Amino acid sequence: MAAGLGFKDFVTGEVLTAADVDGYLMQGIWVFASAAARDAAVTSPQEGNACYLKDTNQVLTYSGSAWVAVGGGSPLTTKGDVYGFSTVDARIPIGANDTVLTADSTQALGLKWAAPAAASFVGVRLTKSANQSISNSTATAISFNGETYDTDGFHDNSTNNTRITIPSGKDGYYLIYGNIGWGINATGRREFSLRKNTSTTLSDGGTGPTSAAYVSNIFSIVLNLAAADYIELFGFQTTGGAFDVESTTSLGTTFGVVKLG
Repeated sequence: MAAGLGFKDFVTGEVLTAADVDGYLMQGIWVFASAAARDAAVTSPQEGNACYLKDTNQVLTYSGSAWVAVGGGSPLTTKGDVYGFSTVDARIPIGANDTVLTADSTQALGLKWAAPAAASFVGVRLTKSANQSISNSTATAISFNGETYDTDGFHDNSTNNTRITIPSGKDGYYLIYGNIGWGINATGRREFSLRKNTSTTLSDGGTGPTSAAYVSNIFSIVLNLAAADYIELFGFQTTGGAFDVESTTSLGTTFGVVKLG
C-alpha cells in the first residue's frame, strides 16, 4: 500500500487509478476488533496508516515502526490502573493494598508494585551501672558503660565512653536526648551542657538552689550532625564539695540519639 497522498478533488470523467485508490481512498480509519485482528489483516502497514480498535477504544497511527495511540482511547480498565509505556502506552494494573509503585528495569514497562522497604531504626541509648563523682564547680563529662541498644557502633563502653560518635554514612538530623540524675542535697545548682567535638556547646541549662530531693536535668534537641562528629554530656554542680551523678534513681542518668533523616 502506498503512503497517503493527502486530499484530491476528483473531477467528472477522471480515471481513478490503482495509485489513486491506494493513495487517497484507502487512507481512512480502519476498524478492527483487536490489535491481533488488525495485524492479521494489515501485514505491511505504512507510515501514516490509522486504525481504531474496538476492544480498547483506541485510535492509533503507524509511526513507521510501531502502532502508536493518538488519544481518544485508554488501555486502563480498572480502578487504580496507571499508564505505562514500552513501545506503546500500556496498562499497569493496580497493585495490592499498601504496596508502592517501584522502578524496576527488568519489568516490561519499567515499573512494578512492591511492598515498601521497612524503615530502618538508627540510634543508641546509653546507661551507667555506677554513680560518678563530680567535683565542685567543675564541668565533667559523664561516662557511660552500658547500652540499651546501639544499632551502628555509636559508642564504646570502655574507650572514650563519654562520647557518642556519628558513624560513617550516617550524617543527618538527630534527636539528641538525655537526663542527669543527681542525689539529694539542698545546696547549690545542678547543671548540664551538651557539647560537640569537646569545644562547641550545643545546649545547656540547670536548676537551683535545690531542695533536699533528687534533681534531674532533662533535655532534648534536634541537630544536624556529620560523620565523625561526637557529642558528650557534661555535669556541673555547686554543693561545695564532690557530689554524685546517680545511676539508679527513678530517672537515672541516660544519654542517646535517634536518627531522623
